Amino acid sequence: MTASASALAASTQQDQEQQTAAQKRKAAAKAVSPFTSQEQLQALDSLLEGSDNADFDARHIFGYKDPNHEPSMLQIITATRILDYNQEMKDATATISDLEEQAKSFRQEHGPAVNLQEIIQQQAKRGTMALAAEFKRASPSKGIMASDLNLTAAQQTSIYAQSGANIISILTEPRWFLGGFNDLTQARLATAEQRPAILCKEFVVNEYMIAQAAAAGADTCLLIVAVLPQHVLAKLIAYARSLDMEPLVEVHAMEELDVALAAGAKVIGVNNRNLHTFQMDLANSERIAEELTKRGLTFSHSKDSGEERGTEEYTLCALSGMSSAADVDRYRQAGLQMCLIGESLMRSSNPGQAIQGLCLNEDDYAAAKVDGSGISASGAYTAGCKIVKVCGITNPDDALVACQSGVNLIGVIFAEKSKRKVTAEQAKAVVAAVRDFGERQERHTFAPADQGASPLQHLLSASQQLVQGATTRRPLVVGVFQNQDPDFVAQMVQDCGLDLVQLHGKEGFAAANPSKNGGVPAIRVVDITVDPETGKAADNAVEQILDRLTNDPVAILLDTAIKGKDAGGGTSTTFDWNIAQAVQNAGLPVLVAGGLTSSNVADCVTNTRPFGVDVSSGVEQTPGRKNHDEVKAFVRTARQAAIEASQGF
Repeated sequence: MTASASALAASTQQDQEQQTAAQKRKAAAKAVSPFTSQEQLQALDSLLEGSDNADFDARHIFGYKDPNHEPSMLQIITATRILDYNQEMKDATATISDLEEQAKSFRQEHGPAVNLQEIIQQQAKRGTMALAAEFKRASPSKGIMASDLNLTAAQQTSIYAQSGANIISILTEPRWFLGGFNDLTQARLATAEQRPAILCKEFVVNEYMIAQAAAAGADTCLLIVAVLPQHVLAKLIAYARSLDMEPLVEVHAMEELDVALAAGAKVIGVNNRNLHTFQMDLANSERIAEELTKRGLTFSHSKDSGEERGTEEYTLCALSGMSSAADVDRYRQAGLQMCLIGESLMRSSNPGQAIQGLCLNEDDYAAAKVDGSGISASGAYTAGCKIVKVCGITNPDDALVACQSGVNLIGVIFAEKSKRKVTAEQAKAVVAAVRDFGERQERHTFAPADQGASPLQHLLSASQQLVQGATTRRPLVVGVFQNQDPDFVAQMVQDCGLDLVQLHGKEGFAAANPSKNGGVPAIRVVDITVDPETGKAADNAVEQILDRLTNDPVAILLDTAIKGKDAGGGTSTTFDWNIAQAVQNAGLPVLVAGGLTSSNVADCVTNTRPFGVDVSSGVEQTPGRKNHDEVKAFVRTARQAAIEASQGF
């Protein structure tokens, strides 16, 4: 066994010995600081020691000199780390000089550190967005993230590196993020063959923490401007570079950008999330890019810009909120060169496939747009199950469980005859919970339809928009209506903040036009009428569907209707899924509903490979109340079946 393999085995064994029960991990995810607010504020103030001009160095610090200021979550964590390390350094057997020697020894045995900026610029020359794939078990805003609480850093980061991640980000904070330096060492050793840069993501407040990271195998470290006075930031940047570590310097506000530049930052990461409030704004990275451009500071790399490109003074990165190829391309167009993605990869049942789906190379993204991202040359839809919808949600608790389980769409039903009918107030509460989970404040905006496209082309394009808009990171809320007045539909859209609607009656395809639904797109339900005795549908069911298509809906959902009964879903009965498969073979992606449960959804997804699946009564405890275990099982089973089905292509 090689030295690297031995070290990895030892590190993995140590990690396994440190694993705790799920209950203990969940308790840790809800951690609180053991220190009082006064102690925390004093700890934060201690960072100003040694400043020649405290007011200047702390000009960007949230709440500075406010006598009534209550520490934000970011400040609580940072203050706790200051106080933790005050004690740790008193008790430590290793001095900072010892750690520096350990770092040298590690690099002599396992190879030198790699430069973060050079790694990113090398990718840019190839027309590829660098990816920092993150390993974190939990966060204070999202709780537990890893689907497997005993997942090792070696396992996850190996997948990341093999799938194309150029940087591996490791959360090492132990109290709220359940991390540790052992995770970092595991990642460094497990990815030695691909050799991505290893980023230590911590709430760094002193040189000792940087030395620890280097000794554990880190190539770079995160420095958060929001909590570091300018003189401290400059000192930490200089110290990191003395250890051959080019730090990633995180900013959120323009004032923080000023501080970062003044302190000497070269690789600047823009956090789209305000870490004081946890509010997400995906336009934040673009604003910082525009500001750098206004100042005449070069940062944009391009493979078409000649041999001298890729040596710009600054490198700009987006650090949160991304989960799709559209997100990546959005920042590519703004000139950013790296995206950090964590939550969506940690929650993914197939992180490797998720990375491939990001289309990091600009040519791959262009090709995916041209070929329909899953539409083969024969015209058949072959991309598999992309959308999971849970319908009949009536309360925020059920909505949150569905979001945490990884759904794309949450359905609230306004249909008069439904046992799951919600009031406007109930719908508003669900919308608020879903938006809070997705860290957004407004409804999702869909691009207008191309009126020159054929109905089939329109629905292919719309399906891509739906996938890009309704991510597991930012699910959308669908209002379900049946033969109701368009004015009422529009009113509920506006009052409740619905992202889109679903028409479940006999309104016709033209009623699915956004202009008739408060300006939002509509999913058009097509009932597959089956004989109650034979379970068979009409022989020409497929032709009937294709002949009725228009450019109005955003998607088509196939549901079961029982012959001789009123249409409108809620039958708890499946239809012949061969119909869905035949429709998709004609090039039309469809969602499938009707009688789905956690027991049969795998058969549907594997054999039919629908664009999406929709469940309501199949995961209920009672009408309008979800069985949380069944919701989780349904989503998990559908996602796993989609992975297995895709392996045949």
